[in-house]
Amino acid sequence: MHIFSDQTWRGRQGSILHDSIYNGEMIDARYDRPDWSTVDFHDRLSLWLTPEIMPSPINTTSKGQYTFQDMPPIRVGDDALHFEIDTSSISMDGIQGASLYNGGVLRPISVSTPVSGVHIFDLGQNMVGWCRIRFHGSRGISVQVRHAEILTQPVISTGKSSEQLYVENLRSATQTDTYILRGDPNGELYEPRFTVHGFRYVSVFGSPNPLAINDIECFVVHSETTLIGYFSSSNTVINQIQHNIQWGQLNNLMSIPTDCPQRDERKGWLGDAALSIDEALYNFDLMRFYVNFLNLIVDIQHTDGSIPDTVPFTSGSYPSDPNWGTALPTIVWQLYRHYHDRDVLQNYYKSIRAYIESVRAGYNETGLIKLDYHYGDWVPPPPQSMTDVHLISSYAFLHDIFVLINISQILGMNEDAKIYSDLYQQLAEEFHRVFYTSTAGYYADGMQAAQILALALPNVVPIDIREHVVQYLVKNIHDQGKHLTTGIISTAQLFRVLSDNGYHDLSLELISSISYPSYGYMFNNPYENATTLWELWDAPFEGAGMNSRNHIMFGSVGSWFYSHLVGIDYQSDLIIIRPRMVSERKKYLLDRVACQLSTLYGLIHISYTRNENDTFANSILLRITIPSNTRSKLIFEPLFPHARCVMLTEGDRVIWHDALDAVVDKDETVFYDSNKQLLTVQTNSGHYEYQAFWI
Repeated sequence: MHIFSDQTWRGRQGSILHDSIYNGEMIDARYDRPDWSTVDFHDRLSLWLTPEIMPSPINTTSKGQYTFQDMPPIRVGDDALHFEIDTSSISMDGIQGASLYNGGVLRPISVSTPVSGVHIFDLGQNMVGWCRIRFHGSRGISVQVRHAEILTQPVISTGKSSEQLYVENLRSATQTDTYILRGDPNGELYEPRFTVHGFRYVSVFGSPNPLAINDIECFVVHSETTLIGYFSSSNTVINQIQHNIQWGQLNNLMSIPTDCPQRDERKGWLGDAALSIDEALYNFDLMRFYVNFLNLIVDIQHTDGSIPDTVPFTSGSYPSDPNWGTALPTIVWQLYRHYHDRDVLQNYYKSIRAYIESVRAGYNETGLIKLDYHYGDWVPPPPQSMTDVHLISSYAFLHDIFVLINISQILGMNEDAKIYSDLYQQLAEEFHRVFYTSTAGYYADGMQAAQILALALPNVVPIDIREHVVQYLVKNIHDQGKHLTTGIISTAQLFRVLSDNGYHDLSLELISSISYPSYGYMFNNPYENATTLWELWDAPFEGAGMNSRNHIMFGSVGSWFYSHLVGIDYQSDLIIIRPRMVSERKKYLLDRVACQLSTLYGLIHISYTRNENDTFANSILLRITIPSNTRSKLIFEPLFPHARCVMLTEGDRVIWHDALDAVVDKDETVFYDSNKQLLTVQTNSGHYEYQAFWI
């Protein structure tokens, strides 16, 4: 490919003296030439230079090629985020931070002047973008605008902050813009054009005029996408976590899925991408975004199938840690789960298989007991140590083989399905053999992470000891004061493992906790109120080297909100809805949920309320809207142990009663499993209000 031009172009010194994605811009507005880009612009007084013709970077000796990146562009403000949900009734009650529905423009909630000549604005939300500021002043005055996520910590003796920006966690990134005024008597607006910042607080130094709260507005910037998921509940802690996840996810969509948006990093770490993909696809339409990222991964894949820890490869190692390399099969599989597009499986099948074989080559030399790793179960909460790192890597290896088996079966690759099924069974037995200590009754060193990951893998924990391992995990959590001790890999599986093994109450207690370490602690502590997710469980107490306040890797729990708290799954045109029920004695943790989810078939509405019927003590009212040309299967769980469903109504109709065993409507079929106490309703598209009564 060649781009042809000639030398009829002219150039000159412009107002942008410096620009950097990490270090901001330097703008000297005295060099501005108004209307310079219009066709009738003439300026014969300035020195205009003739450009040089550069050779093409792609030539006969180069091995590279131009490749079209089919991805959404990076947009700003209301052009960046669209909506396929009904936002008219969405409330921000009880939520710290800014609404996603305000058009992508944030204005300060406060301004202070801690020292002369400095204004510090608080946007009230950790965001990514830039600010537009109005200045009035003389020609040549220089103003500095610096951005940071938090303020310095309070002084212990007084409990008060010095109200200075905390910038040490930015490392070498200055995130500072410099603007030199041109001296317009009518005032002038400064807005960067070739940089982006991650921040909540903005410090303006050297403004020639006092700045009011209305003199600044900040624009949210990210890859263009559509919000397709909405989740809220009666649990205010969960609602804040959902808010922080959605903002954190948007802030880390910048052409590639990044780890953080503020310090001198902002890279495509595959571990972060793999952990957040399921949550991201519940909340946002990101098919093209992730397909483009998959193409980048495959483009950098070595001939032996290995891939690096980051894409594009700038940090980490090559080959990757298995829990980072898992991004390739995991992203492909989650795209298929959410979009049901067989082509995505077909297009990347060979690359996935090649990657798994590259990990297998290392396994052939070491076995699972010494399988290679770089990071393990990254950043467990201090003072907890990390569990067996080889078990963590082995988890990823088995997980990816199981994904490949599923893909092989869907694509009709029967020989591969057989080969990898046999391999998986062999590895499952080896996993149990080398990591389980029968005399102690737990995996590895007995830490939560080891038990969680063993339980999360199909057919690894033998049936006859599975309940024992679950009980050991539950006891460990209780011994820790009902707190987790997990890093990013095992936290992603913790809540679903508990919910799927009879301990949904405990999983809700963990997610509702506000004491250290927990998600809720991030916004319930004496130091700072997080509006996005932290990188570290104990952020206020750690040094600056690795301490982002806007990381998405712990956002993995967001998929559990949809898959378990709402209980939604969709398989082509069949929508399965099974909200997991907290027991009656713990219903204060969660007695109301509302969800919207835009699918390929249309918008799904789901909400439920516990005990809305005043005359019946134990009931659940489930309101659903199923889009056209789809079917649904609703599963009602018992509201307390050993409960029996006695009646199901839809609107004012009784459609099932235990005295009659069954009443079948022409559009609905009802089944009751008395052993599992599950009531199942099959219905077609439409709006329904079901109420199930239990005794």
